[in-house]
Amino acid sequence: MVDDEPGIGPLVSLCLDPLGVEVVTATGLHDALDVARQGSVALVLLDLALGHEDGLDILPTLRAEPNLRGVPVVAFTAHDSRRSEALQQGVDSFIARPFSSAELQATVERYLVA
Repeated sequence: MVDDEPGIGPLVSLCLDPLGVEVVTATGLHDALDVARQGSVALVLLDLALGHEDGLDILPTLRAEPNLRGVPVVAFTAHDSRRSEALQQGVDSFIARPFSSAELQATVERYLVA
């Protein structure tokens, strides 16, 4: 998960715990690349408002990272007005915040359950 808001990671972890999903939080592009290079990433939840970075601006760099090629990227943001833009730029799905636990779980299951 790439998000610079400190309270979101623990909340997402709590919501995804019943699915057995481990959530690792990165606060920006460099942290996200470090996480990807350290292990296996199955899904990226990407905030579009990352302080000094725009999630859509870093999307091409994430997609080019060898350990993230083919990994689904879900925009996960309070900026629902950017839904269309995000989908056009290549995110696989979009979740607007505030979100429901059921919606988050369903989206994650769609990509992680084969």
